[in-house]
Amino acid sequence: MNKFLEELIELNRLERRLQELEPVEANIKAPLIKLENQKKSLENRLEKLDGEIKNIKLKRSKNELLITELKDKLKDIEEKQNKVKSEKEFKALQIEEELAKEQIEGANEDIARFEKILEQKEEEKKELQKEIEKTEAEITLTKVDVDKKLESIEKQKEELYKKRDELIQKMNPNIYRFYEKIKRWAGITAVTPIKKQACTGCNMKINDKIYSEVIKGEEIVSCPHCGRVLFIEPEDLQEK
Repeated sequence: MNKFLEELIELNRLERRLQELEPVEANIKAPLIKLENQKKSLENRLEKLDGEIKNIKLKRSKNELLITELKDKLKDIEEKQNKVKSEKEFKALQIEEELAKEQIEGANEDIARFEKILEQKEEEKKELQKEIEKTEAEITLTKVDVDKKLESIEKQKEELYKKRDELIQKMNPNIYRFYEKIKRWAGITAVTPIKKQACTGCNMKINDKIYSEVIKGEEIVSCPHCGRVLFIEPEDLQEK
């Protein structure tokens, strides 16, 4: 087989192998990413819950302040009642007093309701914090396992990159540029085998003349339909 063709086939094989490792790497990382996303979601829920708790406490404080103001108002009304001289003024103050008492009662009811909601929210917060702690522990354990597996993948990648770079260094620059030009649009199918006398890149039938040239392997032959570099697998060649 043509030396340049052999180099192109080998270069393409190395780059295919590198690309095949990408989904493997992604699958290894998937459980850790899932846990990290889960933790982030829990933290977002906790942040939202903290905001709700803060808002409820603010509402409770406003009602407590209102009660304080209304109590001061009741004292003021009582003082005025002791000083009034007409029944009309007394009745007006009496109505004002009843209204203030009703407002105090309503504010106390709101505070009691807010307290109950706060109790529920605080309990929910504790549960969320427990879930976050549990998820963090799972992340720590999973990370150890993931890092160990990724280390193995990284070693494979380093070895493949080393072989690829060494091969590129000794290749004819024109041949390498020719390969890179095809790879820009064809990706790892830039060099593709013929199966059943068809290009496996575009699945188009190859005529007998070109097919014969590919079998000989004396020159670099491109697919007349798509431009990919063609070759025939050794096992297919043996059958021929």
